[in-house]
This record gives sequence, C-alpha cells and structure tokens, in this order.
Amino acid sequence: MHERSLPSLTSKGKGREGVQWNLGWWDFTHSLEGTRRPVQWGKSGVIYTGHEHQPLVLGRHFPTSRQFVLPSPPQITSTPSAYNPPSVVSVSSTDEWLFAYFPGRGTDGVGCLWRKGGQLDNWVVNECWRFAVGDGVVTASWTSSHREWIVSETGTSSRLPPLGPLTPLGTPLLLLVTHACEIYVCGLPPFTPTVTVTRASLLQPCTTDPPPPPLNELPGRIGGNMICTKAAIGLCYRDSTMLVAMRTQLMPSQSSTQTLHNLDLGLSIDVTQPPPDSPFLAEWELWGEECTISLCEVHVTYRYKIPPVVTHPLPPIYHRSSRLTDLVFFCPASSHANQTPGVKPEPNTAGTQNLYLTATFLDTGDYASLPKYEIVSYAFGSHNPLSGPSNSHWILQGETSRPGDDTKMPCFMLPSVGRGGLLAGFVDIRGMLPRRKQQSKETVIGTITVLKLPELTASEDWDSVSIHSHADHGNVDVPVSAALSPNEALLSCVASHFVSAQTSVQALPRRVSGGLASITASHLHGDLARQLVAAIRSRNSPSDIVHALSMPSLPAEVAVNTLHNTFAIMEGDSNGLMEMWTPELLGIATEVYSARARRLDRGPEKQLCTLRWHTAHELVSLKACCGAFSACQEGDAYDLDAAWQLVGLSGWIIELVEKLFKECILIGGSPEVTPSTPKERDLPDALSLDSPIFLHLAHPYALSRLQTALEHVKRFRDHVGKLTAKGENSHIAKDVLMDITDGSGVDLQLLGPLLADILQDARQLDSQYSCLLFLPARLTGLNMQRKTFEGAWPHVALPLP
Repeated sequence: MHERSLPSLTSKGKGREGVQWNLGWWDFTHSLEGTRRPVQWGKSGVIYTGHEHQPLVLGRHFPTSRQFVLPSPPQITSTPSAYNPPSVVSVSSTDEWLFAYFPGRGTDGVGCLWRKGGQLDNWVVNECWRFAVGDGVVTASWTSSHREWIVSETGTSSRLPPLGPLTPLGTPLLLLVTHACEIYVCGLPPFTPTVTVTRASLLQPCTTDPPPPPLNELPGRIGGNMICTKAAIGLCYRDSTMLVAMRTQLMPSQSSTQTLHNLDLGLSIDVTQPPPDSPFLAEWELWGEECTISLCEVHVTYRYKIPPVVTHPLPPIYHRSSRLTDLVFFCPASSHANQTPGVKPEPNTAGTQNLYLTATFLDTGDYASLPKYEIVSYAFGSHNPLSGPSNSHWILQGETSRPGDDTKMPCFMLPSVGRGGLLAGFVDIRGMLPRRKQQSKETVIGTITVLKLPELTASEDWDSVSIHSHADHGNVDVPVSAALSPNEALLSCVASHFVSAQTSVQALPRRVSGGLASITASHLHGDLARQLVAAIRSRNSPSDIVHALSMPSLPAEVAVNTLHNTFAIMEGDSNGLMEMWTPELLGIATEVYSARARRLDRGPEKQLCTLRWHTAHELVSLKACCGAFSACQEGDAYDLDAAWQLVGLSGWIIELVEKLFKECILIGGSPEVTPSTPKERDLPDALSLDSPIFLHLAHPYALSRLQTALEHVKRFRDHVGKLTAKGENSHIAKDVLMDITDGSGVDLQLLGPLLADILQDARQLDSQYSCLLFLPARLTGLNMQRKTFEGAWPHVALPLP
C-alpha cells in the first residue's frame, strides 16, 4: 500500500498546521480490478451493504446506526472461510426480494435469494444455488410492475408505466448476467411455485433454453475464452425488450494452459528456444480486456408456444481504451410522465423510446501518475423491426465523448429519474486536511454534478454539491460505490475497505433559480415537497427527506414551508380525498419536528419544534383513538372485553383536554384570586396565541377529531355507568373511569354542544386556510381563534398550579 505524500503548506513554527492530501493511482484500484463493495438503499429506508471481510449482507436502519445481519444460506454457514464477501447485492423495487452473490475462494460461488418477512429486519432464505467457477454473477437487475409516482413542477402527480417485461401475475423478474456471457431470467413466486431459471447466451442468437455448454466451448474468439467482466442491463418503461451491454476479456483456454503446464523442463531439452508450433506463444498477445462493448437484445415474453427468452446480439461498439470501469444505462421518464392511463400514444410515437448507455474509461499508462479518464455516452432509439430493413429493436443513434479533467477523477455514475440525467461524482486529486484545532474531521474531496444526456454537460437547472469525507492520519475516504435513496433526496457512499470501509451520506444537487448559480428557498422546499408527495403516494419510507429537513443547517422556514407545500400539492390533486392522506402528513411532520428538536441546542427554535411535534403527535393520536373507539362500538354500547384499553384512551383524551383548556385560561384571562402566600403568585407563563397547541380548537380537522373523541368518552362513560359491576376487576375499571371523567373538572355535558358550535363556525373558513394545519405560526390572522378561546375557558374549572 503506497503512502500519500503529506507536504506542509505553511511556514515553520506554530503556524504549521495546513497539510495537503494527494491521491494516487492506487486509490482507484477498486475501479480497475472490479473489487467494489456493493450498496443498495431499499424503499423501506434500509441500506444494504456487503461485509468488508466476511460473506455476510448487512442492513442498516437509516438514519440510525442500528444494524442487522441477513441469515446466511446453508452452504456459507457450514464453511464460511470458503467464500468471499458478496460482490453483488440487489434489492427489488418493492423491497420484498433481495439477491446477493458470494464468490468462492477456489470453489463454486453461491447465489442467495431472500424474501422479507413481516418486519424490516426479518429476512428468510428463499432459495440458493451454485455458480460454477468462471460463471459467477457480474450484475443483477429487477423488472418492476409497480408503477412509481412522480410529481411535476406544477404539482401534478402521475404514475410511470411498469419497468421492463411483465409477467402474467405482475411479479418481478430477477435478471442476472454471468461471467460466461449468459443471462439468467429468474421467475419468482407466486408466478411460479418455486424459483425457475431460464438461461440464454448473449454472444449468439438464442430462441430456446438449451443446456449450458461447457466453459471451454463457450462462443468466443479463437485462442481463448471470452469472459464478461463488466455488464449493465438497460430496462425501459412498457417495453419487453431490454438491452445488455458487456465488457469482455479474453482468457487462456484450458488447452493453452494444459500446453503450458505439460512442458517438460528437464535438462535434456534446450529451453533457450521455445517450440515454434506452440499455440500458447501465438495466442498470448490476444489475451486481456477487449476494446469493444458487446451488445445484445433480450426479449422476454410469456405467451403460449413462444420461447420465453430470445436473444439477438448487436454489432459491438469499439473504443480505443482497454480499461473500462463503469457501465450505466439510463431511461428517461419525461416521455411517459404526462401520459394518461388508458390513452394510447400517438401513432408516430407509439413504441419509440430512448435509452442511453454511459461508459467510463481509464488509461493508467505506466502507473507513474493518475489515470486519464474519458466518459462516453451512446444514444439508442427503439425501432419496430417490421417497419424498416433492420431486425434490431434498438438502433445506435449517436456517440458523445467528455474528455477528462486533470484536477478530478470520476468515482461513480448513477441514473436519476427525478433530475432527468446522471449523478456524476468527481473527486479532487488533492486538497487540504482539516486543521488540528477544528472539531470537525471532515473535509471536501469532490463534487456531485448532474450531467445531461446525451451531451454529458453539466445541467444548468441543478447546482453542484460537495462530497464530504472523513479525514484521519492524512487519509481521505474515496467513494467506491454509491446508491440513491428511494426518494432521491440523499446519496449513500461506501469507501474502500482497504482504508476504512466507512459508509457516508451525501447531499444531492438542488434546483437553481432561473439559470443562476444559487438556490432560493422556494426552489429548495419546492423540490423537497414534490419528493415528499411522491414518497407518500408510492408508499416509500420518507426517512431520507425527513433527515434532510431535520438538519440544523437547513432554515426552519424551509422545513415549515416544505410541509405546507406538500399539503397544498396533495390537497389540489387528491380528488376530494384529502382526509385519507392527512394522517400520513401529520406523521411526517411529527418526525421532522422531533428530529429537529433533538439536533438543536437549547433555544426558542428547539422549544417551538418540540411544541409542534407534540401537537402533530396529539392530532394523529386523536385520530387513532377515534378509530379504536369506533372498532369497539356496537350501537350505543361498547365491547367490554376491551374495557381497560378504552379506559386508558379515555384518560389520555381527558388529560389532553385539561392541558388545552388550561392554556386557554392562561391566554384568555383568569378570574381574580387573592393569593395568601407568595408561592401562589407563581403562575405559569401563558403561551402566545400562535402556539401550535391551539390548532386543536382552531382548525376544522383537529377540532372535529377532538369533538368525536370526547363524544366517545362521554358515550363510553354513560354506558359503563349504567352497568352493574359483577366482579372485582369490572368494579375497579368502572371506578377508575368515573374518577377520570367526573373528577377531571371538565363538564362533558356542556363541552360537547360548545365544540359542535365552534366546529360549525370553523368550517365556514375559506379553503385557503385548510392547509394552515402545517403553518401554526400564521394562525394569528384568524378571528375565529379568539372567539374559540373566549367561549371555551368558562366551561372548565381547572385548578391552576
């Protein structure tokens, strides 16, 4: 392992603190040798990675540091030392299936398929099978019948079509590309009783499912075996034909290696002159990575008497560089976003799609300096074979090259549907380490930029953000692998296990204002609001967006306006069914404000965030209490088997009303008292009128839930009060309920009609105030609130502390 040079950049003496870090070619061996540690971010908010040194798959509950280990298959459990850490980890779009491949150490590799149970960390091994030496898995991908939601800048929500081929029952397909240049199409239950695998060659046309040929008979060039080292699978929306790109390497055949091993090196033979007819010497110049990218169409369909998998190789793409490090496909979603379900596209655009392949090449030279890089994009267009002379579904339409920069090196390329391009990570070749006196041990090592396709130029609509890395002992963590969060709000990066193997979370580019290189607050909370709406509709975990909104560096106004805009977008595009989404939004508001309160130091903002998340939590709790009472209600009676649970809910509701009306008394004015001791003068300070707690009495949604909950408590109290306790347990439950309701100081008989009148007046507010549920600071403009407080506090008799 080479050491980085750390020259001092400051003068001698006490000021000698500035130290520079420098990267060398050895920092990119993971790209050259294909030893990247895989990482995936599931839609449930769990980050899956391979262990650094053991054949294990780890899961981490984001944003916590809690980890769990997926159960290993029997082959690995019996002999764990015979297998390497997983080289491929892939999770399905529905987060129900997970696949990992464990290369063997001189033995067959193992592919394992897990299925998720009822909990996030409950995975069960569904099936595992062996892969022969030289036939391991290079890459994996999943088709998806689940239609993802996207939100346009105007706030209109739409669903994307299914991605890739479809099965009759809509189950996903697992697609694997192996070193033997074959594709495995795996059907999963319930489409098939067990996992079924269909194999087909990617180097020659294939219309059936023949048995795989021996490794030494695989189609390839004369003089060796063609082994796939890099691969990418391109899936398109509403298209059953995919495109597979491969980078191959010519390896010695078994006959060549046997010729070398059978050489008799005895003294009787003159070893100074090799045999002139030795095939080994004639072929060795052909071995190594080829300067082409192999392409193959794969058509998957499930129809009667039609082969399920049909492959059709295409002419390869030539590039002069012999070291390819990345292959990424990107299918833009803009052409599908505004299509109305059930409406066929125009005839001239039916079946036409675009697909982009991006390749990154490195030229290491003589290993005396950093490699030179080049990024090339290839644009493909779909084509109906019956409408033209070509029999190919995909046609190469153009090629664009982006030359390298002497000051940066690429570290990852990820497709981003929400940004309409590629997220490209570039690391600087040198930089400054943090000073010794700085508390933070992080430093900026590069940038993340959105590249437009096929131009490969930086997008003017998105800014560039910095890549932060942990710095220790003169080393920085160069990202090896990266994965987008399910809502494309954050990025998870894994460093090389040769240095630290740390996992970091990076921010992503945000939309800029009108071509200016700056982000406005409206653009920031507008993007986050649209991502949040898409997460709610897609049933994705919003943990990545919540994490972004809860950072103390983000202004509180942006967090509040993001929740407000989210509510406004969903209210305007919910077809009158907004109430079904309101509990979801309140739950997210609870997470955002509670996370901000935990991260903030003491101060007014921390106190306000605490009040807001308490109020939001109370709102969703009231909704849950009403549901529990309704589930146990039978006419005017209640199921007494759940009596103790309902008594507990009644006590919580009464406590909430007491706290709420106490604040009403304090803010509305209390009756005059004559304190006898100085201690009685220490009355609690009243909250301001714009405090979030008063939403319970001012907003129609909150007030209706409070009124319904109190009606349930009163009805349950009247029902239990009429019954005769037949046992000790029921007698105690009845006494506890009477103490809660009758001893609370709240007259339920008078409070019910009062809240009904206030609710009737509150519902007369203009519709523009309906989203004030997420803007508590703006409630001071409502004239209804003062009337609410003045009418409510005389009907309670709470002793002031």
